Amino acid sequence: MKKRLTTITVLALVAGCAGTPADVQKIDALQSIGDDPRILLMPPDVRYYRLTAGGVPEPNEEWTSAAQANFSREAKGYASHIGADLIEADRDSLSEDEIVYETLHSAVGNALLTHHYGMFKLPAKAGRFDWSLGPGVAPLRSQYDADYALFVHYRDYQASGGRVAFALLAAAAGVGVPMGAEFGFASLVDLESGDIVWFNRVVAGSGELRKEDEARTAVVKLLGTIPRSKAKASGDTE
Repeated sequence: MKKRLTTITVLALVAGCAGTPADVQKIDALQSIGDDPRILLMPPDVRYYRLTAGGVPEPNEEWTSAAQANFSREAKGYASHIGADLIEADRDSLSEDEIVYETLHSAVGNALLTHHYGMFKLPAKAGRFDWSLGPGVAPLRSQYDADYALFVHYRDYQASGGRVAFALLAAAAGVGVPMGAEFGFASLVDLESGDIVWFNRVVAGSGELRKEDEARTAVVKLLGTIPRSKAKASGDTE
């Protein structure tokens, strides 16, 4: 529990940093040796929690399952819009090595938020966006016949009724109580090199993934700056 609350605090500080655009794009268009670029969507690391009156985050499986399903559906539709084919890695059939990629992406993404967007810059990078998951992800390229892999990390902490009541009482006494948090980031990884070629982060107000009719807004907010395919970018297709 302590780790989750610490993550909220760190990302809240990062979200407040000014001067660094939310997204970073290292390529102008999606490339592929096939007809259309193929993106492998790794199982979305999307998780919802309910904050108890005491501020303890409790996992909510119903919310999480709905949000993951809605994200996958809308991501597939958005990929078609930018001229790419999106395929999904089956969460239940991942190998141990593939499960590690999710943990690796979360670790690299959080480090990126701290050292690229945040105050703790890495002198060796000299301000360059130079981040990678490493060549170890290369087997995904041949296994799924994909050009890129899309990794998503998203967390939403919703206040329970008890938390809201506690916050109102605290406000009456002049004390501020956090009502929750919402943040996420996504990376597009070149499966030949393992390099992150696009990255975006979102914070509160990015949309509601639990609801089918609102999930598209949240997905476009997170994925909306992914480069289009070469054909789409040049206007060859509608």
